[in-house]
Amino acid sequence: KRAVFEARGELFSLPAEHGPIINLTRTSGAAERYPAWSPDGKNIAYLSDSSGEYELSVRPADGSGAEKTITRMGPGFRYNLFWSPDGQKIAFADQAMNINLADVATGKVTAIDKGISMFQGELEGFRASWSEDSRWLAYSRSVANFNAVIFLYDAKENKLHRVTEDFYSAMAPTFDPEGKYLYCLTNRTFEPSYSDVDNTWIYANTTNIAAISLRKDVPSPLAPRNDVEAEAKKDE
Repeated sequence: KRAVFEARGELFSLPAEHGPIINLTRTSGAAERYPAWSPDGKNIAYLSDSSGEYELSVRPADGSGAEKTITRMGPGFRYNLFWSPDGQKIAFADQAMNINLADVATGKVTAIDKGISMFQGELEGFRASWSEDSRWLAYSRSVANFNAVIFLYDAKENKLHRVTEDFYSAMAPTFDPEGKYLYCLTNRTFEPSYSDVDNTWIYANTTNIAAISLRKDVPSPLAPRNDVEAEAKKDE
């Protein structure tokens, strides 16, 4: 029914069809950034510098309540926010290249991983995907050879698992609704073209959509198939 936008340091709720545009924050002395709607539609999470530093904050989505500051991280800058489907956790990256999980109820922030070359562009573009049961968080980050690798964090066991190797870049992981596959983009099609102007090879359109089976009993969607005649049924 509505979407939330950030503009000029304020948050605005806009109707899809009917109703007014609502300024949710109205704070001329503070800036709010990176709004994210909670899965149940009741709250908006965002970053606010009303305390002097950007902290994770939450307020009712209908504009009826006051801002509640969740974290006390202090100096630094944080980026896009990603709610878990159960509404209990929020994932985000910060300027120190940490990938963090914040507990919405307690405000506790846990650094689950750290990038090695996540500067402004990559931090601004950082994206994460939650499994439907809110247990697993998927994201990608660059490694030592500067290719992107996909990781899975188990929020129940507090363990980090590496999903892809660094020979090819893999990014933008997204869980399917049933939790069988992890879809992603991967750069692994190499069809070089030679330049007519200078001595240069270019590798265009290397990116493909891929699917990773998340359980051993889930076959690859591209697994070979073999049609065979069904066994004839015998009469009683």
